[in-house]
Amino acid sequence: QVLPSMFRVNRQGNESKGCLVIAQGGLAPVGIMLAKRNPITISNLMLTSPPTYQDITTAVPTAELQRNYEFLRSPIFGSIAFKLLESRALIKFFSNRFLFQDECDEEWLDETGQESVVAARTPVQAFNAGLLQHRSFEEDLKESPQPKLIVSGEGDMRAVDRQPYKEQLDTCTLITLPGLNVLPWESPNALVDQIKELGY
Repeated sequence: QVLPSMFRVNRQGNESKGCLVIAQGGLAPVGIMLAKRNPITISNLMLTSPPTYQDITTAVPTAELQRNYEFLRSPIFGSIAFKLLESRALIKFFSNRFLFQDECDEEWLDETGQESVVAARTPVQAFNAGLLQHRSFEEDLKESPQPKLIVSGEGDMRAVDRQPYKEQLDTCTLITLPGLNVLPWESPNALVDQIKELGY
C-alpha cells in the first residue's frame, strides 16, 4: 500500500519536503495543533494509538477537568495517589493491563521508574486530568492539509472506533501494527518502516 504524501519525496534528499510529526497516545492533540499551525513546514501527521475520533472531537466538560486536576494536585490525596502509581509494582500492573499486548520488559520498568520523579509530576497531573481534551479538535483535523496516518495496535479494541478518522478526513490512512497501546516501544522496527514508507 502506497501512503499519501503532500510532496514527491526523494529519499536521497534531492527534493525538499516538510517534517513528519508523530504523536503517541493521548498526546495526539499536540500533534494535531502543530500540523494545523504549520501547514507548510509539516507535510505528514502520524498518530499512534490516538484517542478515538469521538473522544478527540468531544470536549471534556470544564467542571470535570477542574475536579480531576484539583484531585491530582491535592497535597494529601494526590500525593498519596502518585506515590502508589509511581511504584514499580503498579507501573508493571498498569502497563501489562492497559499498554502492552505482551508483558512489559524490564527496560520499560527501569525507564518509567527513572522518569517518575517529583519534578515531572506537574505535566503528568495536567495530562492525566485530561487538560489536552479541553476542546474539540475536529476543526483542526479537517482544516489541516497534511495526510494523516492513524496507527493502531492489533490488540487494541479501540481500533474499530478510529474508523471515523478515515471516514471524516479527506486524506487519512488507517493501519495496524503488532502491539497494543505503546507501539513505538512494542514495534519500533515496524513503525520505522512506516516512517520510511512516507519517505523520511
